[in-house]
Amino acid sequence: MAKNTTIECTLILKRAYDVPVERLWRAWTDPKELGEWYVAGDDHVVHFCEADVHVGGTYRVGFGRPGTTPYVETGRYTEITPMKRLAFEETVSLERREFGNSRNLIEFRDLGNGRSELTLTCWGDEVWRAGEGWTPCLESLARYVAA
Repeated sequence: MAKNTTIECTLILKRAYDVPVERLWRAWTDPKELGEWYVAGDDHVVHFCEADVHVGGTYRVGFGRPGTTPYVETGRYTEITPMKRLAFEETVSLERREFGNSRNLIEFRDLGNGRSELTLTCWGDEVWRAGEGWTPCLESLARYVAA
């Protein structure tokens, strides 16, 4: 494969949570809450979190191991349907080196009895790597909303 070739692919992750959709929605859309759980591993912390959650609004989150230079994720919200859908574009970088760009869709579904399902669909170049970050991130979300 040529050096400058990118691979366009799709990643889909689904997870059920023992909380209502409203609780998951708030965790994704309240900047203070987002800053409490949006990390890619148990050994990571959020260094900073800024989010202006409206269509066209932007977000910026720094995360990584304590005492290290954080990964910086930046993006722009492209669709917001309260309690149903949250879509955004994303770029992750470390010290100004980009690791890829993706488009993400978070879908929220009420399962009844205070339970919800979240489906994350991620498209973009080299998204196959994104599962390494999204899987522990969704686990972090589960711990956060259960507390």
